Amino acid sequence: MSRPLQLTSDEELAFQQFQQIDFWQSHLQSLKGETADESDKVDQQSAKTLPQKWELTRDLVLHDWQSTCVDSWFAAGKRGVVKVVTGAGKTTLALAVIERLQQTTASDLCVAIVVPTIVLLDQWRSEILKRSNLPPSCIGFIGAGSSDSFESGARIIIAVLNSASKKLAEDVRRSGISDRLLLIVDECHRAGAPEMRRIFETERAYSLGLSATPERENDISEEEDEESLQSRELETPASFESTVVGQELGNVVFELNYAEAIQQRILPAFRIVHYGLPLSEQESNEYKRLSREITDLQGDLQTRNRKGLGLIRWCRSQATKGDKRAARYISLIGDRKRLLYKSKSRSAAVVQILQQHFAANPETNAILFHESIQEVMSLFAQLKELGFKVVAEHSGFPDSMRAKSIHLFREGIARIIVSARSLVEGFNVPAADIGIVVAASSSVRQRIQTLGRLLRTNRSNDGSEKTAKLFVLYTRDTVDEFIYEKADWEHFVGAERNEYYHWDVLAGMPPTETGEPPRRPPMSEEEVATAGLHPGDDYPGDLGQGMAYSLDTQGTIRDESGIPIDPNAELKTLLSERRRRAGRFRVTTRKFLVFVLDKDGLGGWRGVYLGQLSSMPKSSSDDNLIVSDLHPQNPGDLYPLSKVRGETFHVLQRDHRLIARKEHGQIRFVLPLEQISDSEKRAATERIQRALRDAHDKGHRISRITVTSSGDVVYVFGNQAYLLGRAPEGPEGFQLEESVPAGVK
Repeated sequence: MSRPLQLTSDEELAFQQFQQIDFWQSHLQSLKGETADESDKVDQQSAKTLPQKWELTRDLVLHDWQSTCVDSWFAAGKRGVVKVVTGAGKTTLALAVIERLQQTTASDLCVAIVVPTIVLLDQWRSEILKRSNLPPSCIGFIGAGSSDSFESGARIIIAVLNSASKKLAEDVRRSGISDRLLLIVDECHRAGAPEMRRIFETERAYSLGLSATPERENDISEEEDEESLQSRELETPASFESTVVGQELGNVVFELNYAEAIQQRILPAFRIVHYGLPLSEQESNEYKRLSREITDLQGDLQTRNRKGLGLIRWCRSQATKGDKRAARYISLIGDRKRLLYKSKSRSAAVVQILQQHFAANPETNAILFHESIQEVMSLFAQLKELGFKVVAEHSGFPDSMRAKSIHLFREGIARIIVSARSLVEGFNVPAADIGIVVAASSSVRQRIQTLGRLLRTNRSNDGSEKTAKLFVLYTRDTVDEFIYEKADWEHFVGAERNEYYHWDVLAGMPPTETGEPPRRPPMSEEEVATAGLHPGDDYPGDLGQGMAYSLDTQGTIRDESGIPIDPNAELKTLLSERRRRAGRFRVTTRKFLVFVLDKDGLGGWRGVYLGQLSSMPKSSSDDNLIVSDLHPQNPGDLYPLSKVRGETFHVLQRDHRLIARKEHGQIRFVLPLEQISDSEKRAATERIQRALRDAHDKGHRISRITVTSSGDVVYVFGNQAYLLGRAPEGPEGFQLEESVPAGVK
């Protein structure tokens, strides 16, 4: 008999490369997850076979941090989030929590474990079966073709997040187990996405969250393109305790950062080499053009309550409804991102790094990460053309093809694997000698953590030991640099493990060490040293901290809700000395530091320090009236700021009638006096107009007036409110003429 035909290693690699190219060009859909085998279905009689005392950490010795963490979770009331770097052993920690809870507190414990992917579902199942004395029949699944339930007798259910958000809460309610349920949410930062929050409708007695970055992106979903948020619109960042995840699962009860994990030898040590790459002259000109247009549109589209992520989401929604400016804004952000991803220096740097390492050691294994699937395929094609043994891996491929790429990489048949976004999350990926973060616009810390745990200490051709290296590429003098404001790299992995360079790779120049990251995370206000800080200096603190205020052209200061603050001579003097125009500023809440926001030239913001107050400004309120006389009678009398609420009208000096309302691009002035038939209303209107002229003559340049619910007409100037008189139409204000187009006199 003839021998069956077999592919050689090179043929197997070539075949995989051909399949990936063919698949990508054909735009095939990812295969659906396989239906769970019938043997995984829950046996309704499983409870009878359960041991009285669960064991889930057999053959394991917990790290000191894991034992301490279990104690901390119990001490926190059996709820909370564990913030531990990827690869340190969060799954084992969770099993230890389950084990102690069942043995000491709830012998009839039920556990719901929510995971983001089918792959992680399988890994949790394997780990439980390998480490526990529990029969497979007591473990159920929701998702991946299964729909088990506690009602049918399962004691542990592992559920994929999408399915759990739809089914878990109702199953727990029907089963009546909420008083003994432990809810574990793995990669809990994902559960903050709006469509996923339904899992928190699940009633439970105990909660445990697991994540390397639980506060990630302030509850931005995995699908959000965070590079688009790097317009640097300032929002006061929510504390973790105030996020959905923090409120539902509890505070962070234990934290283990990367530097600590390396120091404790939980994870291998490696070095991070940061390369700042330039744009070509043509790319730079295009980048500046796009950034200018983005900034201009952003100024037009944003509002007090619509900025940052809110602005992006609003624009995406409005773009689908035909809003051309919103669509243009989203398009420009995408164009700028693609420009940075496709920069010539980025791919040139990747090729040079790989060539240098493979020349030193042909058996080098390298993992490359990129944010864009399209660019992964472009880089894959380029490296294949150069003769590298490379495969691609990303969520656009079916799981079988992804697994094949990883198999070829594990066996050494492929020496390079290029991944996107998921970064082979949930797959058992073998260790590598070097890693390259080709582009990282979103959760860069999570990417570094995942890549870091895959790196290993390697040896060169002469047998000497070399510490693994992780390369991070960014385009300098662009929004790419903002990744360095998101994490303190020196605290993250240790200062001695970071190297910073500028590299003009296209000019053939060697990297030049800078010794400093391009940016650093902003200091908290407590860290800001005011002794050496002078008005006009760049404010070194976090520009998102503090309360936001605005100063209008009438000298009135309002808080974020538009409510005027009480007169504050100290603040007024500071603003008049340091800032001679209207605009926004912030005051920090502990040290009362005042700074304004100016454009920084990169499409972002810089803070300019103005000075320090002795106390926080106070917004006007019923409990903080500015006059003792609560019933002002005459035009010009002081009026309580807290009462300035109601209908708003504009004051337009170009027309002798003065009072108007702007609506939908239309202007409607009050009726001419001769057209007001009611003599009392005519006289009241004339009195208000006369009072406005008197105020103007006193130097009060008024742009708007308010008609209160009691019918008083008032204005605010320099954070003092003044009475003008009684409105002729009571709380409704004035009779208005038919509308005329804005700009028509």
